[in-house]
Parts: sequence; structure tokens; C-alpha cells
Amino acid sequence: MDNFGDDRLKQIIKSELDQIKPDAQAENRCLREIHKKIEMRSGIMKFSKKRMVAALAAMCTITVMGTVTAIAGGKITGLLSSSSRDEVVHSKAELIQLAGNQMGTTPKLVDAFSNGLSFNEGSITKVEGMDENQNPLITYPEVYAGYGENNRASLDIHEHQDMIPLGSSVVKKQDIYQDITLKACEDNYLFLPPDAKPSEEDSKLEEEGKLMISYGSDKEERKVYRYVNWSENGMDYLLSSFDDLSCDDLIGMAKEVIDAK
Repeated sequence: MDNFGDDRLKQIIKSELDQIKPDAQAENRCLREIHKKIEMRSGIMKFSKKRMVAALAAMCTITVMGTVTAIAGGKITGLLSSSSRDEVVHSKAELIQLAGNQMGTTPKLVDAFSNGLSFNEGSITKVEGMDENQNPLITYPEVYAGYGENNRASLDIHEHQDMIPLGSSVVKKQDIYQDITLKACEDNYLFLPPDAKPSEEDSKLEEEGKLMISYGSDKEERKVYRYVNWSENGMDYLLSSFDDLSCDDLIGMAKEVIDAK
């Protein structure tokens, strides 16, 4: 993306943000979606100059769900997730019912973790895998479950997709539980207003893959995103948090999900 295009996109984002005041829950959810987009694209682009520009304003309301579809050829370079606040449920039982209806399977969920984080809200999101020309290559439903106040922790579950490439995050810790491999990662984020520019030091860290920079916040903010992922019975699980939960905390919570009946 050239400088003119980058600046123009930032202006558009700022204009949209002036009209949207998301609550803390929506913001945390959006930050996780931003991570999935940037982390996967960075794995493909190796942090090239084509920076992924993401914004809190990019919350769509597409609610059509369907089975997994694929188009032959092409390579996925980005993910587009969409959901509607009108489709949010507030009990694990309701979410499991939605998953059964729209995914044809029942993923593992817990009502509450031993650390006190309880189920807060959930939904089924539509995810599209796009090629470099923004053509959709696959479409699949994904379960989202938020736990704790303002969704301190998030659990995302979808059927395994062979077409989706692995991200580039460095594994900080790995554990094996009941023959299931748990991988814990963390990434450093810098969120900037649409019209802001990162410092030379931060730009260098981004080039080295040590910092992910995203635009769309109302102020400069630094966050650490930690997550644990694993696969079980053909389903991919990702338990994550932008809060103070450590990799060890998330691994312990992941084991509770695995133990769920």
C-alpha cells in the first residue's frame, strides 16, 4: 500500500470512528479479531510494507451462516469475520444449540473456569478466507464465547481448515495434555489513532516482527495478546486474552475445556 493510499484509509477510519463509541466488551472482541487478521497476514507477508490497517469501526453485521465451502486454486492472505450484536446469546446452553444448528457439531465449552471467569456471552460468526485480491476462497462458521467482565478471555472454535496457513507468532510455552498439544504464544501490540505515526523505534520493532501496529484507537495504547491453541476431534480451539492472564493461566484454562463433557 503506498503512502497516499495508507493516509487516505486512515482518514476514512477516523471519520467512521467519530461516529462509533464501542463499549469495552465490543472493543475487546474487536481487538481479538484484529489480531487474527494481522497475525495470519504477517505469517504470509513476513511483515512487508503492506501493513494491515485495522479499525474498531470495522464491525459488520453479516449474519448469514453456512457450511464450509471452497474454491479451487488461490492462496488465503486474510480473514474477514463478521457478526451481529442481535445474535449474541448469554448462556452456554443457547450457544451450544446455535453451534449444533449452524455448524452441525457440538464443541466443548465450560460454564465457568476455576479462576472464577464465567461465561458472559457468545455467538456464531461468519469467517471468510480471502485471497490477495479480496476474493473469498472459503467460508465457515466459528463459535465465539466470552468469559469474565468485559470478556477478559475469549474462546474461538471452528472446524479445521486445511487452506488456512499457520501464523507467525513464536511459541512461548508448549504442553501436552491427554495426548493433545497445547501451544501458548504472545504478541506485543501498539494501537494508534488513525492519523498517528509510530516512532522510528516502534517501526523497527514492527519490521523485525516484534511488534504489531494497528490503527483505529482513540489514543496510543500498548497491549500484550496471549493465546493458547489446540486441536481436538477435527476442531481448532483458540483461548485468548488481552488482559493480565499469563500463558500458564491460559494453558490451565485450556485443560479445563479439554476436560469438559
